[in-house]
Amino acid sequence: MTSGVVIKHCRPGLLVGMAILLLVVFWPGGTARGDVQVVPHTVRVGLAQNMPQVSFVLQGDYKLVNIHTGQVIAGDGEGRWTVEYAGGLCRVLRNGEHVGLYNGPIKAESLDAATRAVLSGDGTLIYKDSLAGLVVQGYGASAANLYDGKAGLYALDASGQAKQLSRGGLNIAAVEKGGQLKHYRGNIEIRPSESGLTVINELPIEQYLYGVLPGEMPVSFPAEALKAQAVAARSYLITQLGSYTSYGFDVLDNQSNQVYLGYDGENPATNLAVDATSGMVLVHRGRPVAAFFHASSGGCTENSEDVWFDSLSYIRGQDDPLDYNIKHYDWSLSYSGDELVALVNRQLKKYINEFTELSAITDLRAVEYTASGQRVKKLLIEGLDAGGGLQVYTVANADRVRSVLGLNSALFTMQKETGAGDIISRVTFTGNGLGHGLGMSQYGAAGWASQGYSFQDILQYYYTNVKLVENYGA
Repeated sequence: MTSGVVIKHCRPGLLVGMAILLLVVFWPGGTARGDVQVVPHTVRVGLAQNMPQVSFVLQGDYKLVNIHTGQVIAGDGEGRWTVEYAGGLCRVLRNGEHVGLYNGPIKAESLDAATRAVLSGDGTLIYKDSLAGLVVQGYGASAANLYDGKAGLYALDASGQAKQLSRGGLNIAAVEKGGQLKHYRGNIEIRPSESGLTVINELPIEQYLYGVLPGEMPVSFPAEALKAQAVAARSYLITQLGSYTSYGFDVLDNQSNQVYLGYDGENPATNLAVDATSGMVLVHRGRPVAAFFHASSGGCTENSEDVWFDSLSYIRGQDDPLDYNIKHYDWSLSYSGDELVALVNRQLKKYINEFTELSAITDLRAVEYTASGQRVKKLLIEGLDAGGGLQVYTVANADRVRSVLGLNSALFTMQKETGAGDIISRVTFTGNGLGHGLGMSQYGAAGWASQGYSFQDILQYYYTNVKLVENYGA
């Protein structure tokens, strides 16, 4: 037997509405109202936790410091460093040789670029806050641009010591993670805990965003879409600062907050988008907003309370006609009866304290939709336990529905096949979109940008009753 749930198409005719809306949008220049919160300009990113040891190489000007005492362990960062967890302490090794045992945390501190000096043509030392753009003359009158990041180039630091340049003269820490060296701007801090070492990257917010944008949006997207993403990511970050204070950092480097690729992921297009919107955030009632975003809306976004639980007045649903893309539309996923049972049992255990496992599923039914009428907000699951008893579970809201069913989005139709005893033998889901469907659709943003809309227009469309302000809303 085969049955299906039919979901209506998203409402048409919004292109004209968008044009009318944007005619009356006003984006204030200058700073926000005085009641906007003041925020720091740096962020601490958790890169790894509970590590038995951490190895890293420092490229540029660094010193190694024991934060607990302020002791400078090494005035330069040359060599390969390893910090081992030693029962709540940090054992530090340099090139494999023991340096000392410290309470920690241990910090590889990036020195101010202004400490660098270069020798000018008339023999005087000139101090530079950046080495980019300088040219050095080598053997045989050959010249090389320092910003090329060529290996083997050197400059003098403030003490007259020759330092090898790397990656355009930037200070970069290469941290071993997952068997590979990952490169990061800023400082690296290693903190001992009860169960291992925590690795933290501390750096300016704008430099952090350099590593976030290419992890969250394709770098090939139009410039105005990338700028909109930069503002959304910056705004979201401000609301997340301090989320993991008890662990010593603000945010994680993954989808729990935002995907952060570090220096390795940086791209000129996304760096330019960050620079073009430097310090700009969205505020609502004078405070930065958690500017949620997702890959593809499937044709419409949603109200926050339909997807999660809290009602946020700046996250309201919109039709999204320019979101259409081949990659995330008309997807399909099929489960056998046994696969469905295993999936549902595994997922429901996460949300229900007293959960009785199912041995078979007899019905899977959408009983409520979101305000748009498109996403499944509430799902009814009926099945039999090992003893043949009937078990009924209700799943809400939309994001939990997609999680329990392992789907790209909660905007789907389903076709059920049943066998003996009306037990579901197979179910096939077909749908549109990728992600929770709240706030800005990234493919939608690309669509609006391709039609000539600015990043300000895009942000105003996806976020309700917000203002764009500078200097992080300070």
